[in-house]
Order: sequence, then structure tokens, then C-alpha cells
Amino acid sequence: MDFPENVTAVACTLGFLWLMWSLLGKLNTHGFEFLNWHPISRASIAIAFFAGMIAGLIAAYAFHGYGRSASPAFTEVWHAITIGPLFEELVFRGYLFWAVGTLLQRLASSLSPLTTIWVAALFSLAHAPKPGITESQLAAIFGTGLLYGLLRQRSGSTLPPVIAHMVFNAVIYTAAVFF
Repeated sequence: MDFPENVTAVACTLGFLWLMWSLLGKLNTHGFEFLNWHPISRASIAIAFFAGMIAGLIAAYAFHGYGRSASPAFTEVWHAITIGPLFEELVFRGYLFWAVGTLLQRLASSLSPLTTIWVAALFSLAHAPKPGITESQLAAIFGTGLLYGLLRQRSGSTLPPVIAHMVFNAVIYTAAVFF
């Protein structure tokens, strides 16, 4: 991929991310309310950022000996750090968190921990078909799913999991390239 295509990919992604940021707290009808796309405090943003960074550093250290295939294209890495986490978190900590929580509410009075665990398991299973993924990587994905669920549970918004997931992916991709 050459330079103009990279610029276009970055510009389109930044435009979409800006649109999503401007929609914080405004997606309240037509089924979008289940995304829980709400503004959060600066403290919650900082907690999400540092949680993603720490989880990414732990994963980078734990998997530093794994063999790497050919370096991915710039746009693949860019999307894995930006749009991928946004969409995954809107699905898993947005809609699925609400749907699983609603189903489990009928079975248990304390649904938040169970919801977090079930959605983390679904998150891990969704990554299982990825070529070359190992059981230990799936366990790490389950662990990050728990982290993102706790951030979602604590804040009531999908924004902290999105931030943590983006930072996590940025750290592991950076570590894979430079270390």
C-alpha cells in the first residue's frame, strides 16, 4: 500500500473516530441506547488508559518469545489500533453486555460479575478462529475481556473499554515491531 492510500485510511478513520466522540451521550434511541456510549470523567479516561497500558505491557512481556510472521501492512495495524477496538467494544461491552446482563438478571440477583465473565468468554471465543492463535493467547484475551468488562461495569459506559482496548493494541503492536 502506498502513501496516498495510507493517508486516506488514517483520514477516514480519524473522521469516524471524531464522529463517534461527538456522539457521546447522544445515542439514546432506536436501539443505540444499549451501546451505553456515554461521556465519562477524566479520571475514568486515565484509569482506562493506564489499565490498557499495563495489560499491554504484561501481554507483550508474556508473549515476547512467540514467533512473528511477516510484518502487517500499515493500514492493518492502524485499524487494529483504532477501528477494531471501537467496533469490538461496542458489540461486546455494548450490545452483548446489555443482552447477556438482561438474560442473567432473571437467574441471579448480582448480574454484573456474571455478565462480565460471560461476555469475556464470548470475546475470547470470537478470537479463537484467528489463524495461529494459541490457548495461552485465548486465555490472555479472556483476561483482557474481564478487564474491559470491569471498566464497563464500573463506569456504565463503553468508552473506557474502547480506550483501554486501543491502548492495549497499540502497546502490543509497538512491542512486536520494536522488541
